[in-house]
Amino acid sequence: MATTASFPSTRRRPYHPPAAGRASYPEIYYLKKIDNSRLRRQVDPEKRRECFSLLGLSILVFLFGFLYAWQHFQCVRYGYEIQQLRSKAKGLETWNHQLRLEHARLADPKRIEALARKDLGLEPTGPEQVIQVGGTNPVGAGQYSEFARNLPMKIPGE
Repeated sequence: MATTASFPSTRRRPYHPPAAGRASYPEIYYLKKIDNSRLRRQVDPEKRRECFSLLGLSILVFLFGFLYAWQHFQCVRYGYEIQQLRSKAKGLETWNHQLRLEHARLADPKRIEALARKDLGLEPTGPEQVIQVGGTNPVGAGQYSEFARNLPMKIPGE
């Protein structure tokens, strides 16, 4: 058995001619030029004052809101800068501590003496190698008592 599809019928609205006594007239438009250039609007001073006061109040509210927001954002930005500077200061403190430890390790007299003996082949000084400089003139140091002479300098062009 075969089935058939049924579709709703598409009926068009029937054309109804105008009823008796109701004739359809075409719409006619007339263009009339009106010159309002000489007219002036009367300004109501009370309304004008009300408008300006409302405008001033809204500007004042906007400025207060803007200043509050600007102050808040500056506070937040300064908070971030303070935190960044604190972390930077902490990093510099740890670096300073490491440098002090390294300086103490490198300036150790035992380490310096060991390096001088091992790498450079230096020996401790003997008593005959020491020249004393001072007010008293020790025996045998007469040949080394004068280190520099003060000679007058010749200035060119004199």
